[in-house]
Amino acid sequence: MAHGVPWTWRLALALALAATGTWRNSVVAEEAENVKLEEVYGWKVLDYAWPTEESRDEARINGTFIPKNNIIISAKTWGDRMYITVPRWLPGVPSTLNWVPYNVSELSTDGEPLSPPLNPFPSWEMQEVGNCSALQFVQSMEIDPLGRMWVLDVGRRNIFSGSPDNSCPPKLVLLDLQHDNRVLHTFTFPDDVVSHTNNFINDLVIDVSDGGEGYDWYAYISDPQTGQDNGGGIVVYHLGTDRAWRVSDWASMNYESGEASEVYIEGERSVLRMNVDGIGLSPLAEGADKLFYAPLGSFNLYYLPTAILRNQSAESLDVTRAVVDLGPRTSQGGGMAVDSTGALYLGLLGQESIARWSHEAQVTVGDPYEAEVLAIDPDRLQGIDGFGFDNDNKYLFIVFPVQEQD
Repeated sequence: MAHGVPWTWRLALALALAATGTWRNSVVAEEAENVKLEEVYGWKVLDYAWPTEESRDEARINGTFIPKNNIIISAKTWGDRMYITVPRWLPGVPSTLNWVPYNVSELSTDGEPLSPPLNPFPSWEMQEVGNCSALQFVQSMEIDPLGRMWVLDVGRRNIFSGSPDNSCPPKLVLLDLQHDNRVLHTFTFPDDVVSHTNNFINDLVIDVSDGGEGYDWYAYISDPQTGQDNGGGIVVYHLGTDRAWRVSDWASMNYESGEASEVYIEGERSVLRMNVDGIGLSPLAEGADKLFYAPLGSFNLYYLPTAILRNQSAESLDVTRAVVDLGPRTSQGGGMAVDSTGALYLGLLGQESIARWSHEAQVTVGDPYEAEVLAIDPDRLQGIDGFGFDNDNKYLFIVFPVQEQD
């Protein structure tokens, strides 16, 4: 999730929090007294594992490293590593995909979160700005059960700077975490599926319901696009045929005007001109048959059957008829994820909180407005994003304070 041009951040601060039903360190409001969060990482300023101190100093001098422009936006774990993305929204981001050691039981001995330097992944060479074969701007990534990392590279850089660099096309890169982190495959999106000048490919989930050896799996990707006249959509990529197509529905995938696209944080009004953003896939036990989604600038939550998404021949009217409007949430929000039980977790931006809509509630009540609020904290839960689960099924998410631009 990202908040579009009207947004910036007060501090380059990112908090990675691990969560289970018995969260250990209480940092939540009284409305959720039985829920505790553990802050496992916390950065006021991000830094990197530079080859030498001299290379860091040179990067500071020549502007390839501008610390205030570096912020974490997503996190996933595999083995003993947490992989995190630093978007190139603005210049001065030396590495857009990175890793840090991850073992919650050994992260800290004094109760304080750690702030280790970020290790570029898979290498410094793969972070080269302007080299379209390297990674240019990784907003999100996902790791499948076979240990393959699906890396979503926007291609465009500095999109919030007023003068974006569109010289590299968007692509999907598969890296093999099991065998030397080698590049398994690269797919460049055609311009008519993912615009090379307006795309903001944002979030992705992997559909493994076809089983087998992973050659016939799908990726579903949200693309809100930049520019007020460009509509949002869901991009579908099929690994088996190495093809991609775009699925659009104007009413459900674009932000709304008025109250639905306005939010107040610490009394500051912000306008959420962002189309379809967060997405979540129903669990494999249910056949991964629903893709939940919502525009950032909307209260409403929707889903589409994955059968319609996977049908490249589906007409636009078929898509519109298949959309299910689940109704409003209590607040707008970008980040979301679904666990193995079918529970949908939602970040609620205007309420500075996180909620869980259990599978049972989805079936019996069917109203996301009634989702259970797990934690509220105006200081620490301002911008919830980067949802995921670790090896112990602890719930992970990224938090960063945000405010409206001048």
